[in-house]
Amino acid sequence: MMEPGRVSAAPLLRGALQWLFGILFALSLIALFLVINGVQLTSSGTAQRILSRAVADLTEIDAALPAIQADLVETAQASEEATVAVPHFPLLVELPREEATTISTADLRSRLLSESAEAIYEEGMSVWALADPEAEQDIDVFSPEGGVHRGLGFLSDDNHQALRIAAIVLGLLSFALGGLVFVSTQGMGRLVAMGAALLGAAVPSLLAAVAVRFTFRTASEDQEDYLMVRLLDLGNDVTWLALRNYTILTLVGLGLVLVGLGLVLLETRQRAAPAAPAIDNGSAEA
Repeated sequence: MMEPGRVSAAPLLRGALQWLFGILFALSLIALFLVINGVQLTSSGTAQRILSRAVADLTEIDAALPAIQADLVETAQASEEATVAVPHFPLLVELPREEATTISTADLRSRLLSESAEAIYEEGMSVWALADPEAEQDIDVFSPEGGVHRGLGFLSDDNHQALRIAAIVLGLLSFALGGLVFVSTQGMGRLVAMGAALLGAAVPSLLAAVAVRFTFRTASEDQEDYLMVRLLDLGNDVTWLALRNYTILTLVGLGLVLVGLGLVLLETRQRAAPAAPAIDNGSAEA
């Protein structure tokens, strides 16, 4: 028999484990959500759309396209090779000689951007030097150009595959920790605990995404270089993916908590309600 005034260690231990499992579950979800954003961002379609827009800005293709097309036609007419490289374009793009003489301006622009984006996605940022083998890339790591180089270099098929593996591992870990949270709580409190962990992961991530988006927008407004403004605007648009995902997760977590609290309150009221009086069969017969 437990001595008077002595508190049982079992409830304290159970409560400590619930908090520990909940915190670990939230941390694993933060990592999982971050990796999932990376998986979506580096997927072939999304990444190549971003890279295509970045190449258009970096090469100022709209201003240079008329001269590129005129020189392409001249080069194709003078060449006897089956294919010709597009001249005066910083990435190596080759076209069949006959197509090079007849391609429209819009089709040439689309072809240059799509093939450049695909090459960067498959082979990395080193493709910028392929058009000029003697060129050297000397980019300061801590400069804005270095940041652009790293950001665009992240959008690759190799990173996409690595992130998919990381997502599977973190998904399994989160599932296991979620199971521990579930079994360590009781009744409808399980729903509240799961929702709270989801909120604990989604809300800080949402705030971080808002901060990053605000930073891009502020930097764009203070920037005088047109090219950097365009690239910062691109970064601002890219953060919308994370902002959307974290907003959805926050709403789901909030919904789970509210529904769980409602069910817990209902369950508590049912337990507190007085039992219905029993019917005296003897009196009824008399």
